[in-house]
Amino acid sequence: MVEFVFILKKLSSSSIKVFKKLMFKPFVILSFALITMASCNEEIPDEIIPYAYVNLELNLNLVQHQKLRNLGGYLYIDPIENAGYKGIIVYHEGNDIYKVFERACSFDPRVDCTPVVVDESGLFMLHKCCNSSFNFNGNPTGGPASLDLVQYRTFVDGIYLKITN
Repeated sequence: MVEFVFILKKLSSSSIKVFKKLMFKPFVILSFALITMASCNEEIPDEIIPYAYVNLELNLNLVQHQKLRNLGGYLYIDPIENAGYKGIIVYHEGNDIYKVFERACSFDPRVDCTPVVVDESGLFMLHKCCNSSFNFNGNPTGGPASLDLVQYRTFVDGIYLKITN
């Protein structure tokens, strides 16, 4: 520190003014950046969807499950015992491939609102409360959500679709 003061004393007054100006600019820029970031409206961060035990077996031959026979067909299952936190969406991708997603939005899963639904177009899933959209891999494609929807495991055993976590 003593050496720094000694060097400053040796500098001419014009050199000191230049030095002060150079040191002042980064301080102002840094202060402005910190104030700007602190004043931004922060959105609610993505939350992890609470764990819910899932263990279902659907008979694909039953009338109430006939939508799942079609390519792109989907079915909502209410959050009854063993069916997710806010219910599940069962989606038939084709060739005995079924995808099952939690209906709680990954942006704010605890909000008391309509759960995630399949859009009227049938091309993506949508949470109407926060306007987050998801593809049928569960990845967010729009809106504030940045986390994937929870996806459950599926296994086709003859005429039965087994769904578990």
